[in-house]
Amino acid sequence: MGYDFGYRKIKGQSPFIFVNLINMIRFILKGCTYLLLMGPILGIIPIEMVQPQLFAQSKKNPSQAAKYAKRGSAKAKKKDFKGALSDYKKAYRLNPTSSYKKRVQQLTSLSKKQSTSNKKPSNKKASQAVAFAKKGNAKAKKKDYTGALKDYQRAYKLNPTSSNRKRVQQLTSLVKKSGNNKSSSSTKRALVPKVAEIPKISPVKYANDIYNIAEAFELSSRKLARATNILDEKEQIRVRKTIAQRAPTISDLEESARKEPNDFRMQVDLSRNYEAVGRFEEAKEIYLRLAARNPFNADAHFHLGSFYSRFGQLTKARHAFDEALDVQSNHRPTIEAMATLFGSKESESLSENILAKSAEKDPNGPGEQMQRIKKNLQDENYEYAVKLAQGAQSSFPNHGGFIFLKGKAYEGMGDQDKAKSSYQESIKKDPSHHESYRSLADLYFTQGKYVYSALTYGDAVRIDPSDIDSRFKQGFSYFKASEWGQSASSWEDLLHYDPRNEKVKILLPQAYYILAVEYNRAGEAGLGQTAFRNALSVNKNSNSWLPGAMQTLGDYYRGRNLFKESLAAYQEAIELRPLDSITYLGLGITYWKMKESALAKAAWSRSMELDPSNNDARGWLLLAGKTSS
Repeated sequence: MGYDFGYRKIKGQSPFIFVNLINMIRFILKGCTYLLLMGPILGIIPIEMVQPQLFAQSKKNPSQAAKYAKRGSAKAKKKDFKGALSDYKKAYRLNPTSSYKKRVQQLTSLSKKQSTSNKKPSNKKASQAVAFAKKGNAKAKKKDYTGALKDYQRAYKLNPTSSNRKRVQQLTSLVKKSGNNKSSSSTKRALVPKVAEIPKISPVKYANDIYNIAEAFELSSRKLARATNILDEKEQIRVRKTIAQRAPTISDLEESARKEPNDFRMQVDLSRNYEAVGRFEEAKEIYLRLAARNPFNADAHFHLGSFYSRFGQLTKARHAFDEALDVQSNHRPTIEAMATLFGSKESESLSENILAKSAEKDPNGPGEQMQRIKKNLQDENYEYAVKLAQGAQSSFPNHGGFIFLKGKAYEGMGDQDKAKSSYQESIKKDPSHHESYRSLADLYFTQGKYVYSALTYGDAVRIDPSDIDSRFKQGFSYFKASEWGQSASSWEDLLHYDPRNEKVKILLPQAYYILAVEYNRAGEAGLGQTAFRNALSVNKNSNSWLPGAMQTLGDYYRGRNLFKESLAAYQEAIELRPLDSITYLGLGITYWKMKESALAKAAWSRSMELDPSNNDARGWLLLAGKTSS
């Protein structure tokens, strides 16, 4: 239905009134149109509200903007960053592109820096700079270019004028050209600037005036362990209990052996301890006596063979192992000893011969299987060696040596988790399997689990007291774990067995010195003094070990985010041993952690200068380059 409002009544109103209403609406619409057209001209309505696109087009002027940008670039080349900034701001207003915006931001930063650098130094700093310059000139006349350079560097820092900068450059060149050792060594150290207000470490200060010791007492291993707290509470209790238990001395073992001359196990324990303290002839005498008195005891021949094997007398060792297999063709300790015999060609040959003999006596026995597995390990057929070991393990469940070889195969494959599980399984099968402990400890060490490697090496030592290598590695593992007290205790114990161990005489004083430092930091001055005295008692020549101690302190403090202390330790190490590449490497890493990339690169470059083969320094420099770009 259509509606004609012009000719019908609406709610009783006449058509005439409705027509007037329509005319009024038309008038209002005309007025609004007029305002929209004339408003922007008269300033009543903002033009942006009416014609935004037209306004934007009228505001932009790319050609004029380009002129301002060109002029700004010319000013920037002349280092007039303030003028260049003004021109680029105008260019951006006329043509607001992202490139102009970026350039404005860059020039803003450069302008601020320029205004800061152009500030005149205070009268005090200016006068100080002049004084340093005069001192530098006087030293330069005496051809002390190194001293002159230091003075002018201070002058330039106080008043960075072009003349001071030029003089620094001249003196740097003169120092390089001069061939005197004093100048060159000092300059090399100066090449790596130091962060301001870094404390200097004095060995005497850190030892709390150790030369004025008023108190003298012996530091026990339990007190040494107070320096560190990495182990959890339960483990600490176990360690304290272990330390508290007095191990039997050789005198105790000798007395027991005299009372029980037929106790086979006791005689073997005594001979092992003889070996540990270097009484080899006495140890050999016991093994020979056991083999003579027990010709039908395969274990007796096995122990004699093991003794000869440890000292490289492989022909005699083979004869003894042969006798063990003649008594018992599948003698488990002998066969499993062959499983652990790796290294030289002579050792491998001995292993092959003994296993071949066992296989000859029993073609389907464990010796034959062991021989096949070892052959595949030598040929690096690790996956097949694993399969063979698993099969042999099922066939001969009493021989833990197959589990050990399985671990070796997994380790060769690079599967450390399965290798670890295999060694642990081997130990669970035979808690006295010495080589499984050693291999597990070695694995922990490569994984960086130093506390666990130390504890496992300790188990190896417990089983074989003559294992000097495991004693050293136990101490070194504690050292790497920053367990200074435990490290010192382990190495002190080692010195009783091997008093001439040169590595220990270098590393043990370092552990004691770091203990002294840490005790003093903890407010235990007396313990610190005693620890330092212990260091000197091991090795009075501090020049041989103190630089290493400072280097280790630098690493240790960096790991704890004590960066200033780390820098101070490295600086001291450099003073003591200025041509050590590794120290500069560590110094650079600390600077890098502090986000001082320029100083880090300078230190690594110095490290490369001292040792071009230092791949670690090269790697850090490459990383720094990639990161900074």
